[in-house]
Amino acid sequence: MKGDNTTDQFGVYGTQGVANTANKPGARSFATTWRDTSGCLWLFGGNGYEINSTGYLNDLWKYNPDTDKWTWVKGDSVNEQFSVYGTQGSANIANKPGATYASVSWADANNNLWLFGGFGYTNNDFGFLNTLWKYNPATNMWTWVKGDKTIDKTGVYGTQGTPHNNNKPGARYGSNTWTDANGNLWLFGGYGLDVSGGTGVLNDLWKYNPSTNQWTWIKGDNTIDKPGVYGTKGVADAANKPGSRYVSSSWSDGSGNLWLFGGYGYAQSGSSNLNDLWKYNLSTNMWTWVSGDNLLNQAGVYGTRGMPSTANKPGARYVSSTWTDVTGALWLFGGYGYDADNLGYLNDFWKYTPSNNVWTWIKGDSTVDAFAIYGTQGMPDVSNKSGARTGSVTWTDENGNLWLFGGYGYDVNSSGVLNDLWKISSIPFILPLHLLDFSGVLNNETVHLEWQSEQETFFSHYNVQRSFDGTDFTTIGMVNGAGSNTKNDYDYYDNDLKNHPVQKVFYRLQLINKDGHYSYSKVIMFNLQQATAFSVFPNPALHSLNLSFDQVSTAKVAVNIIDMKGMTVKKQTTILPAGRASISVDVSILSSGTYIISVTNANGSMQQKFIKQ
Repeated sequence: MKGDNTTDQFGVYGTQGVANTANKPGARSFATTWRDTSGCLWLFGGNGYEINSTGYLNDLWKYNPDTDKWTWVKGDSVNEQFSVYGTQGSANIANKPGATYASVSWADANNNLWLFGGFGYTNNDFGFLNTLWKYNPATNMWTWVKGDKTIDKTGVYGTQGTPHNNNKPGARYGSNTWTDANGNLWLFGGYGLDVSGGTGVLNDLWKYNPSTNQWTWIKGDNTIDKPGVYGTKGVADAANKPGSRYVSSSWSDGSGNLWLFGGYGYAQSGSSNLNDLWKYNLSTNMWTWVSGDNLLNQAGVYGTRGMPSTANKPGARYVSSTWTDVTGALWLFGGYGYDADNLGYLNDFWKYTPSNNVWTWIKGDSTVDAFAIYGTQGMPDVSNKSGARTGSVTWTDENGNLWLFGGYGYDVNSSGVLNDLWKISSIPFILPLHLLDFSGVLNNETVHLEWQSEQETFFSHYNVQRSFDGTDFTTIGMVNGAGSNTKNDYDYYDNDLKNHPVQKVFYRLQLINKDGHYSYSKVIMFNLQQATAFSVFPNPALHSLNLSFDQVSTAKVAVNIIDMKGMTVKKQTTILPAGRASISVDVSILSSGTYIISVTNANGSMQQKFIKQ
């Protein structure tokens, strides 16, 4: 979507507070992220590139998916900056966290963005941090809320389960965070200082209540380097606990459970790469070892891409990226760890379904150190993939799309620090199937629909759906899938239009997988009056255009979209028979503005302007 397809790129900051198409954060890893209530994606700090050098960063950025623009909001455009704390509990325009690496974050229901810990700068020193900050986007001000403005502070645990004003986690980085339904902020583990000042890996679970400004030590140990207590897989027990770990992966689900996967730390004995999956139930205060292994350095079991299996599992890894989608599925991407055989950087993309305790390898490679395939910026393609990487950051937007930014890993031919921004669309309904084309021709009150697809190994069938208002669709036929990974051609005839005296008719395909998941094609429309030689509908358009034109004979149709600078921004070709043709063109990835759409067929060339909203 944005950024560069080569490593080690500097940032373009522009004017602070002003969005610009040219703006972009520099390449970085171990940054911190939030999503606000308006759907904007926020990025803070990390280790990487500013305008002309590399180091620890404290720049705050906002990305608006609707405008596809970054804004440098706050912080500095040069590295290694100290904090400005101000007065604890008081917001001030001058306040700012210092340059920080591997801090953690939360976003609350009041649109405040919270930041804790990391490894970085106080107002005069550099080390492990335990400062809790709050940023209010409405006022553009940071507040130093709790914790210390000196480095390497030990934890004050108090009594387990009892909140107290003096309680505070010790300084640390690489922790995990969640937010519960009551607005409490949760923190687990990391690498830092325990109750006695020992430095190592932690497994303490904390809750912070913003309304009382109090921390509570909930569970786990107040000392470093503790092995896990696994109990019986799938069975909750008060004695269960994950071993000490950091740079793990975490999710929260729709039922309020907190999930934790892998990282670098302790299993039953010894420390290294982990692939155990844990669930914490807030109401029972118990951990459950759900999936994965209680041993170290375990290889992945990939199975067949797109096919869920109880035998599947990601290999042991750390610094992976995670999302939770609108269906409650948990998604895991990349990191540094094990494929089926080797240790290295990963770009495998996994889905875990809590309802049936099954992992599915969805996308990416089953081998380490894979290069990226970027395709055309802004244009989705089934072959696109991020290169193997670690230390990336993620968001889920309000439409359910998954977003990934930066990290350390591979571009198209080398490795380094990255600043590429990726969007993974329609995750709740991802099917292995790839629909290549959907079009149709109207001839003598009969519509002949045609489509082409590939990657159908686990695909079931198509429902052909029709509507006379473009909103309410009814299934009028079913076509079984061929079940092969090669290109497959299909057609369907609707001979029933003479029984429906209407002016317009709309069609779409419902694509149904063998596991019950489904998605939809774009909608195509026919004007039964056939009054216009070339029509473009709707105009203005938001997601797709429907093109209607005459075909004098079976021939290739070439569609080009051209911007106002004369640059071709999208191409599409298909072969259609004679008759009144209708095809759909996806324009969702185009920027807002005016374009020309051109259609060339055996009749000649036709052009029309349209507006992309």
